[in-house]
Amino acid sequence: MKMTVNLARPNIQRLILGGLAAGLFINAVEYIVHGVLLNPQWTAAFAALGKTPKGWTIFIPSNFVVGIIGIWTYAKFLPNYGPGYKTALRSAMSIWMVFWVIPMMALQPLAIFPNVLLFATIAVGLLDSILAVLLGARIYQQ
Repeated sequence: MKMTVNLARPNIQRLILGGLAAGLFINAVEYIVHGVLLNPQWTAAFAALGKTPKGWTIFIPSNFVVGIIGIWTYAKFLPNYGPGYKTALRSAMSIWMVFWVIPMMALQPLAIFPNVLLFATIAVGLLDSILAVLLGARIYQQ
């Protein structure tokens, strides 16, 4: 039996469940890319500043919040765009701009980190946000 989506009011339980799934996906990808693959580059960038990278764990709960915001945005877009992958992509692009593009581009003129790391973060964030919101939207719609 297929459940229908109430377009007027978000289903909070599905929103949280879909958002947590999206956040889990974001955390997994971010850990693999930044914590494993790019770790030497991040360590070198911080060393050039005379710092040691620490505090990365703060991103874990933050990424769950980003996932929830992504699915909340999807739920809010539903009345205008209807359910489906196009609405999920609109939501994904919104959170990508706010949580990846704007912060990294704000850091770029400061020359604190190498551009390759900033742009890699933006590119990985695009992958994260699209796939995470598609996953979370699928859970939200069920």
